[in-house]
Amino acid sequence: MKSNWNKPLVLAAMFAASPLMANSVPESVLNLEKLPVITNDCGDSKCDDRRAMTTEQFASILADASAGDHGVTTGSSANADSGKVAKDQGLAIGQGNNDTQVVYLNFEQRFATFPAVVSGNTPWTFVSYQYSQQERDAIQTNLEADYEGFNISFTQTMPVAGDFSTLNFECQLDDRLCINFGGGILFGLAQAIDINNVNRNDSAFVDASLWTVLAQLDPTGGLLSNFSGLPVENGDVAATLSKAIVAQASNTGAHELGHNLGLRHHDSFGSPGSGLPSTGVPNADAFFPVFDGLQEGDEAILHTMASGASVGSGLTDSTARDRFFSERSVIKLAAAERGRVISEDSVRGKKVQLRKVVAPNTLIEGDNADGQLDIREALLRGVISEFNEVDQYRFTAKAGEVLSAEFNGFDVAVGSPVIGAIQLFYINADGTRSLVAQNFQNFEGFDAFLIDAPLNNNGDYVLEVSAPNFVSFGYNPDSSPILFPLEETGNGVLRVGDYQLSMYIVDGKSGNGVKRVP
Repeated sequence: MKSNWNKPLVLAAMFAASPLMANSVPESVLNLEKLPVITNDCGDSKCDDRRAMTTEQFASILADASAGDHGVTTGSSANADSGKVAKDQGLAIGQGNNDTQVVYLNFEQRFATFPAVVSGNTPWTFVSYQYSQQERDAIQTNLEADYEGFNISFTQTMPVAGDFSTLNFECQLDDRLCINFGGGILFGLAQAIDINNVNRNDSAFVDASLWTVLAQLDPTGGLLSNFSGLPVENGDVAATLSKAIVAQASNTGAHELGHNLGLRHHDSFGSPGSGLPSTGVPNADAFFPVFDGLQEGDEAILHTMASGASVGSGLTDSTARDRFFSERSVIKLAAAERGRVISEDSVRGKKVQLRKVVAPNTLIEGDNADGQLDIREALLRGVISEFNEVDQYRFTAKAGEVLSAEFNGFDVAVGSPVIGAIQLFYINADGTRSLVAQNFQNFEGFDAFLIDAPLNNNGDYVLEVSAPNFVSFGYNPDSSPILFPLEETGNGVLRVGDYQLSMYIVDGKSGNGVKRVP
């Protein structure tokens, strides 16, 4: 693929704008083994690593949330106002939107140059990359392939009417500084984690200018090749630069759009049943309590929602790899296109039925790539309306199945924010309960995420949702948890509020699902 970088005048202009040439590349650059990549790209929906916070930072985040609007919006009164009547486990709350999500791809550069810090603290100036039409078309084709099977369309022409999301292919931080070799590299930023894709007019930006910087610092292409994992063939640095930019812009574009459609970094985890990524990132003790399941998710780095902090992916995973959506991502993307959210009231005193999700198999490789995804899920909307309340959701399962469950209520608010916890119990023959698995906080943020809980027995299980009077932000040297009380610190309001709960079982071998998309 050719690009405007084959034009000698453009290259000459780019190098003329640089304060250094290849023979004066700082030792700090030449000796870099790994560029620090900023991984908190969740926009307004924060996904900060709470373990890195000080007590003051921790208290500040909770105080800001406690000071917000806390009117309870879900539950019996809200369902009555909606005009929809729950029948059995009917569609008590219609949250889906089957309209096509239009995504505008904006490749125009607002500025002719951009800043980047490669040595010291003073930004240097680099010439902005101008995407050729071939490159724009290639990126659109890649995005269309990633989202094939979902009701999403892409256009390079700004719509004049109707709802549409925007992907801007240029750094849009206030200081326009997405590249700092000492502070971090930011590939993109989404407006928010928009669960169920409620906001149809959000935006995100994608920045692929790192490769421009590396090509300018070293015109031989050595730095570009080392960090991108792409070889320079026949001395054609411009061709390698084009490949790196198209590949990373495509992968990052799909990733940031995924956030705007409700996806999180942990949706990149490996095939359901494999547990945490096999890379060792995140660590088991990044969860509270410590995750005690499998750590065999060797497919995690293949997936679109992967990031360095979430699965240990590196720079070359964005340039030398065509990533794709995991089973966990497919579940959420499908949920955003249907109105099948069950109200808490409609299942009170009844068993929850995990219903089949009709969704494409997007896996290019992996355990379930050749099969048809058999996904069963219950997507519930509930409310913790008083202290110490415990909501219970009973369901039937078969021995050998694996259940995952995700709570959204604080990191991704669905109404009045609440910090919740999940506990799964097996109902014994004598009516007593045995704890199977539990989670209070995931590795980035405050919402609970129960990963791949093994269901070893036939029979009934109960998934309990509560809002305890504490939050954890790590462990002491003696492995005891560091707990932050809520009520005693004036944050008791975060013990009540609205939540959404997704519980799902995936089987890629049964042949009862939808075949893999092309």
